[in-house]
Amino acid sequence: MIAALTHDFEKKARFAWSFLRGRLVHVNLQILYACNYRCQICDFWQENYREKPWLTAKQAESISEKLNQVGPQIVSIGGGEPLLHPELTGIVRALARHHFPVMITNGSRMTPDTARELFAAGMVEISVSLDYAELKRHDAQRGVPGAGEQAIEALRILQANRTHPEQRVNLISVILDDNVEEIEPLLRLCRELGITYLVTLYSHSRGNKAIRALSPDLSTRLLALHRKYREFVALRGYLARFSEAIANGGIGPCHAGRKLCNIDSQGNVTFCIDRLEDPAGNLLTDEISGILQRLRERQRANDCRACWTSCRGSLESLLYGKRRWLNLWDYYRMTRPVPLGGRF
Repeated sequence: MIAALTHDFEKKARFAWSFLRGRLVHVNLQILYACNYRCQICDFWQENYREKPWLTAKQAESISEKLNQVGPQIVSIGGGEPLLHPELTGIVRALARHHFPVMITNGSRMTPDTARELFAAGMVEISVSLDYAELKRHDAQRGVPGAGEQAIEALRILQANRTHPEQRVNLISVILDDNVEEIEPLLRLCRELGITYLVTLYSHSRGNKAIRALSPDLSTRLLALHRKYREFVALRGYLARFSEAIANGGIGPCHAGRKLCNIDSQGNVTFCIDRLEDPAGNLLTDEISGILQRLRERQRANDCRACWTSCRGSLESLLYGKRRWLNLWDYYRMTRPVPLGGRF
């Protein structure tokens, strides 16, 4: 136990040093593109991605080791639906050796055994997607009857089966043009379950997704809810720029490629999940130093401002946002330990 705690402290110290030095600290990792849902706001389940190879646990070990040359990362495991992957626990274990694995899931395949296995393997945080408090609307948006009920049950299971106080369970919503009135009921659900709430702003940047006309006063409404509900732990600096992103079609400049990057299920590295067609190299075959150099070159030439999703928005708010001490406080609230069996 002492060795494990020492190792965890070392990881955190190295992560803090990387963060302060402005190095790469966040990686999005798609381990597969298969999905059992047919969400209107995602295109990874469609034909163009259906036959892509799945990342193996052995490949995850290689990726983990190479990323460790830079420093510990927050590795956000996604897809597709990660729970469909038969080697998910092994992938988490491989990543957790050097990094801090987190995951977003639709929750449909969650069981108590799976929850315990993932947390025991080193998962730090699991977020379950739920976009509407009116569950039939969530089902329709996700293309599967019962999707909403499965998400809530997954949240209950996860909260009951954490193995360490630092592990967190979140409900996460994609903010759309038709679900702003659903946010407060979802926050009340989080209070009932003893979990926390996160959001990400909808983006249509990849594929042929519809443009959604979001409310121009969105930041004001979200910040009011943030003040009202302690369960709403998204960074205020991130929420404060939603209205700006809506008015301007996104936020620029984008720092993806320096502080964060994306790795697909074949090991290809891009500065953004929406630029999968333009890899800077492959982490399974190439040296990471060359990949990072090419990522920085792409970042300097990148004039895209098409999104304000949480993967870049939260990190950029911490690094470059106004009133950063408030964002640091919110980050503490987002990550502080919660006693096992306790409530946020």
